[in-house]
Order: sequence, then structure tokens, then C-alpha cells
Amino acid sequence: MNILLVDDDIVDRKMIRRSLIKGGIEHQLTEVSTVEEGIFALEELCFDLLLLDYNMPSKNGLDLLIELKRINHIKELTIVMISNSHSEELILKCLDLGVQDFLLKEEVTASLLTRSILQAKKRFELEKQLHTSYLQVKQLAELDSLTGLYNRYYFEETCQRLMQADKKRYKCAGVLVADIVNFKKINDRFGHEVADQLLIELGASFKRHTRQEDIVSRFGGDEFACLMVSCDNPLQIKIEAEKLIRVLSRVYSIQSQDVYCQIRMGMSLYPLNGSNSNDLIRFADIALFRAKSAQSSSACIFEDNMQTEFQMKYNVEQDLRGAIERQELELAFQPIVDIQLPKVVSLEALIRWPTAKFTSNPQEFITIAEESKLIEPLGKWIIERAITTLKEVNTKLGYPVRLAINLSPLQLEDISLPAYINDCLKRIDIDGSLFTFELTETALLTESKRVSSSLQRIKELGCKIALDDFGTGYSSISHLLNYPIDIVKVDKSLTDRIGVEERGKRIFLGLVNMLKSLQLSIIVEGVENYQQYYICKEVKVDKIQGYYFSSPISEKNILRTIKSLNKELVR
Repeated sequence: MNILLVDDDIVDRKMIRRSLIKGGIEHQLTEVSTVEEGIFALEELCFDLLLLDYNMPSKNGLDLLIELKRINHIKELTIVMISNSHSEELILKCLDLGVQDFLLKEEVTASLLTRSILQAKKRFELEKQLHTSYLQVKQLAELDSLTGLYNRYYFEETCQRLMQADKKRYKCAGVLVADIVNFKKINDRFGHEVADQLLIELGASFKRHTRQEDIVSRFGGDEFACLMVSCDNPLQIKIEAEKLIRVLSRVYSIQSQDVYCQIRMGMSLYPLNGSNSNDLIRFADIALFRAKSAQSSSACIFEDNMQTEFQMKYNVEQDLRGAIERQELELAFQPIVDIQLPKVVSLEALIRWPTAKFTSNPQEFITIAEESKLIEPLGKWIIERAITTLKEVNTKLGYPVRLAINLSPLQLEDISLPAYINDCLKRIDIDGSLFTFELTETALLTESKRVSSSLQRIKELGCKIALDDFGTGYSSISHLLNYPIDIVKVDKSLTDRIGVEERGKRIFLGLVNMLKSLQLSIIVEGVENYQQYYICKEVKVDKIQGYYFSSPISEKNILRTIKSLNKELVR
């Protein structure tokens, strides 16, 4: 055992030397008489035990203990203080400064010194174990177990400390929040192990491409955050953020598989957007929400009007969630007429929300339902309710009409959807051939295998597939060739032009002839006047839908409307 004895009294040093020898402790003793000499010895040599006198000239034992705090490499030192003072206050101060035991000089004997040293060593070991446990708990509390990055708790605490600390030092800072586009699809397609490894590699890359003083954190799931304090102005923060998006959005090679990862990012600025960490994180989240809604490939910076928009969407989402649970939504049905027969041959189910507090516009609340993943329970309710209603209508009508149900692109990504439709058909006891499922072309843009599989399995139930809003947006003939489309619905925007301008009429006629050559059934939407009806009849379009015949009708009135409309069509 290497022992350092710091005592200015030569007599006392001899007494302690004899006690150590007599106590049988195997040791190598170094003696010094001042605090300065003691500090020098501790800096230059390694010791297991420090025997320290309290009363010394110039500086006392407490001064040496305080100096020990700045000597970084001293971690394995057991300390015993030896003094003539009986002060309890002094004893407590020594213990606070890291002393393991305290002896009075007048009581020092070989056996007492030996026992004190052994107890001090044991106490030191226990303290060391306790400190190790503390560091482990601290690590669990502050670090994300998967990626090794800081967790959300540490990020929020650090962010708040920096905001309150030195306002002169941090004149500008940015809170960046990012997540992975369609991470659930990656998880479902490649499995949890690959998805977890992607998060690990993404986190490491995020950390690698930021500066040492910036704080990178994983908030949970696929959400990451960065407190960027290394930039001098907001423009530089935005440039760095967009650089991060480009660096992180790439193909990752994981377990011999190529996984494409695309990042969206929202950011808020300190002190422009606020000086409170909770507000800045919330504002960055709102900006991320906007970036995802706009499918932006650049970092979206928080603006004041975003909070109003976000609050509105949040309110609609919460209201819609409650409406679904309380079954407050309703269906309306718009007749589709075969003008060659002529009679109502089909209906389209349309969602209505009569109790809405914020918006009853289906386009608005369906979009929010898709963004909040409420489309899954809402879509299933629509399917079951629509199938049930058709069963009741056909039983009373005397002849079978078909029913068209709209599907969201997100619903088609759900591999359990065909099985759910099949279950509803069996429970309600109705033939699948009476149903058409409509989708817009946006559902086909990603060329997803899940979408293709869902459509094929729905077809196998006897149902037909209709392509809605044809002639607008991303219309592509390839969709008609690559997917099992039976029916094409010509969009109202084309119907509106056939009676207004010759060019619009020619485009309409050309489109109808092309669809006929592909042996596809045609439904013209948005027919609102006799001229539009006459042109459709002239070119022998199969079916027509629009206000010329009927607006969407409530469930309780649809049977009466069909019968009345059929009588008018015969006349």
C-alpha cells in the first residue's frame, strides 16, 4: 500500500510511522510537511491512502482536500483525516469533502490506526460502488438505450439550461425535429431488426454530421431532435438543417438489404420563436407537421400562423375521434343512372358529419383523418355501414343495385383490408359482386406492392375496382394497364367543359372512345344540366352521376328517391 502522510509535526509523523509498522500493514510511506508539498506529491505519484493532518501552517488540511477536486487523475484515493480538534462541524466538513474516516491524534494507536485504515478502505470501496451505480442510473435516465444518443428528458433539460444560462453566448440557436417518412412501412416490410438498425445508423450519422457542441437526441420511435448552438444566425441554421436532410436521406445497406430512408424536418429558432424549451420543441413539431403535409424536401421553419393551423387540425382530429367512437357520422348516397335502360343501377356512399364543431367538409376532415391515422377506424365503419344499407335497400327495392365505396390510399396499404371486407360480406350475407371500391390515382403513384395485393384480393371477392377523378391531376394510361381497373369515372372538371367549349367537348369524346376501346366501363361524374346529359347519351356513355338526377340523399330517404327517380326516367 502506497501511503502519503501530510503533517508538519515531526513528532506526530514518527508516532504514525511506528503505529503503521506495529499494526503490521505492509506499506510504502512518503512523508511531507506542507499542503503544497502534499499536492505536488499527489500530482506526481500514485497513492492508495492519504493520512492528512488538519492543523498546518499557511494552508490546512481542508485546503488540500479542496485542491484535490481539481486533480483529475486522482480517483482511487482513500483519505483519513487526523486532528487534535474535537469539532463536529470540522468532522462534517471533512466528510463532505471526501474523507472516509476521522481520527483524534491523542487516540491514535497501532490497532486503532489499522482499524481506521481498513474501515476507510472499505467505506471508499462502497462509495465507489455507489457512484458507479449512480452513473449507471444517470446513463439510463439520460441516454436512449437503442441508439446511445441522449433521450428526450436530457434534451429538454439541457435545452432549458442553455436558454437560461448565458444569453450573450447563445445569441441564436435552433431546435430541429426530424422523423422518417413512412417508417411503419419500413418496419412492416423489413422487420424490427432492420428497422432498429436503421435507427441506430441514422442516429450515428446525425451525430457525426453535427458539431460537438450541438445536442443530438432520439425522442422515441423514429423521431430525432437536435439543439443546434454552433451557428451564428438563422440562415446558417437553415442551411445546416437542409444539409442534414440531404445527408440523412439516402439508401442504408442493412443486413444485405437496401433500405431507402427519407427525412422530413421542422425547426424553430431561439430567440425568434421563443425562449422556452417546451415552446421551441412544440413549435419545431408543428413545423415538422407542416413539412410532412406539404411533403417538403427542405427544412420547414415555424411561422406564427402554423400554430393556428395546427390547433385547428388538432381540434378537428379530437372532435372526429369522439364522433367515430360515438358513431355520430352518417352516410349519404348519390344515385348513378344507366341512361340506356334507363334506371338507377348503382349508388355511391359519401360520408357526412352533421355534428362537426369545426368543419363538416369531407375533403378537409378526411385529409385530417389520414394524417392522424383515424382513417382506419373511420374507413371500416363506412364499409360496414354501407354494406348493411345496401342489403336493406335491395331487399325492399325489388331489384339489385350496386354500391360504390371510396377507399383512401392509406386503407389500401392495410394488408388486413380485404379480409375485413370479406368478413363484412359474410356477416351481412350479401354478394361481393354488388360492390365497387373506388380509389384515386394518388393511391397508385407509389407503385406499392401492398396496394397491388390489396386490389387483387378485393377483386377475388367478386368486387369491381373503379378509378375515380380520371382526367385530372396525375392521370396516366399506365394505371389502366397495370392495375385491375374495371370502371373509370370521368371527373367533373371535364364534364363542366363539354357544353362550354368545342375543345373541351373533343377532349371528352376522345377520352370516352379511348376508354371504350380498352373495354372499360365508364361513369361520367358531375352531370348537372340537360346539355351534358344529352352529349353523354349521344356518345352512349354507360352511366351518369350528378345533380341533374339527384344530389346525395340521406340513408332514410334513399329508397324513396330511387323509386321516384326511376319513374321520372321512364317518362
